Amino acid sequence: MNPPKSPFRRVAAIAAGALIGLAGVVTFAAPASAHHSEIQVKADCDTATGEWVATWTVKTFAPGDVTSYKFSEVSAKTYVGDTASDATIDGIAATEDKVYPYAVSDAVTATQRLDAKTTKATLSVRAMWNNEFEDKELRSASIEFSGTCAKEQPPVPATPKPTANVAADCDGVVVVKLGNAEDATAPAKFTITGAGDFTKDATVAPGESKSVKVPAKNATSIKVVADGLDKPLFEGTPATAENCVEPGEPAGSYKSTCTELIFDIANPADGKTITITFTPNKGKAQTLTVEPGKSGTVTFPAEEGLTVTPTAEGLDDSSPIAWEKPADCTPGQGGGDKDEPALPLTGAATGGIIAGAAVLLAAGVALFMVARRRRVRFTA
Repeated sequence: MNPPKSPFRRVAAIAAGALIGLAGVVTFAAPASAHHSEIQVKADCDTATGEWVATWTVKTFAPGDVTSYKFSEVSAKTYVGDTASDATIDGIAATEDKVYPYAVSDAVTATQRLDAKTTKATLSVRAMWNNEFEDKELRSASIEFSGTCAKEQPPVPATPKPTANVAADCDGVVVVKLGNAEDATAPAKFTITGAGDFTKDATVAPGESKSVKVPAKNATSIKVVADGLDKPLFEGTPATAENCVEPGEPAGSYKSTCTELIFDIANPADGKTITITFTPNKGKAQTLTVEPGKSGTVTFPAEEGLTVTPTAEGLDDSSPIAWEKPADCTPGQGGGDKDEPALPLTGAATGGIIAGAAVLLAAGVALFMVARRRRVRFTA
């Protein structure tokens, strides 16, 4: 007959069973708390291509006896505004069958190239380890893109775009018009050489132009070169100007009065501006400039022995012109006479007035001509 169990032994048995059960739960649950995965992501703009480059890094953690894992589920998406699209990331993909390609000790890193318009990217994974423990839920990470990602433009080389137009005018002077295109990115540098020792350097900024005149004596042979070009922009003799029109000729006259030597210059409306210098043998020289359609006068005080020499470019005759005392001058009038003043005359001296007028009209009026100069005309 078995003796009845004591209450103490029964309580001890229940306590021992509970302890064994709790130990089993801890042993089963401990590995579960050690299995998990993490996702990290960062992004940069690749200015060489104008794309966002997202770098995804997945790390897993497991007990020491678990050595490898795989992704049993992978989901990636990209967004443009609120519109989502499925995406793939090379290097992070679900693995079928019982193959565990990744070591727990190593992180899995993969890059994803995204269009510059992308505003957001996400990645979700579920890891399974080689002890067949699996994440209870997808682990996720996302990144949002702000700002602008654009392809960096290569630096524009500094390039001039020189041009040259060469045209002769009716006087034989050559005008070299230098230009540099508006889309040029550097100043254009020119050198113009002509016959003899003529040389001229010029620099023209983008979108601007500049003219260089080559005198007729140096214009028989012209060469225009620009830095950076293998061949001259122009080399040779410029074409002769066409349709040249002779300008009107200015006329000059002089007259002697009892008190002055007077010079008059008349320039026709179709003439060209002229400048004449009058140099007396006594006193200061005077210069007169007369524009087309106008006239001008220069006077010198009358004096015995006074001569005035007119000079101007192209003047046919530059001989001195002498003051000649008119015959009707009264004693002491003009020419520096020192005679006593004559008694005042009364009454109508009609004969004297008529004679004086005749003398003035018949005064020696000599014309001197300014040589003809052609108008400037340019041809393209």
